Amino acid sequence: MQTTKIFKFSRSVLAAAGVAFISCIIARVQAQDASTAKAESSAATMKADTEWDGVSVELTSVTRGQGDTITIKFKYTNSGSKAAAFHESNYGFANIAPLVYYIDPKNKKKYTALKDSEGNYIVSPMQNITLEPGASKSGWCTLPAPPADVTSITVFIPGAPPFEKVALAAP
Repeated sequence: MQTTKIFKFSRSVLAAAGVAFISCIIARVQAQDASTAKAESSAATMKADTEWDGVSVELTSVTRGQGDTITIKFKYTNSGSKAAAFHESNYGFANIAPLVYYIDPKNKKKYTALKDSEGNYIVSPMQNITLEPGASKSGWCTLPAPPADVTSITVFIPGAPPFEKVALAAP
């Protein structure tokens, strides 16, 4: 009878230890997934000053889409004391988002914004904007994807120096 009680007790302890062990492994995997996701999302985040006083641009993400596209997301921020204007007179184009492009350095090829069936660029509306001091404006642009073996690109955003060796995040 004593052996049976010890056996049942041991079995209960082992079951509890097994549950605790599995819980620890699950928690560790979840923590690794969270840190990997955070590292991947911040890998593409880069920031540079622009040619406009007090204005910076942040490359927030570059992600491969489900199809043969990539999406480049960016944000202009005016930290200066004067308003900054982005008008047609700056670049000869009312919307600056279609002016975003990238180069695939591996294949030495330039990729520009995609157009829909009606000839409109597939980009965020960023026509003739004025950024007041302290203001920000986010934008995005959809472009054709490079070949699957290309893992980094050079991104060009109006007014900023090139963002080099930008990793392409998976969809």
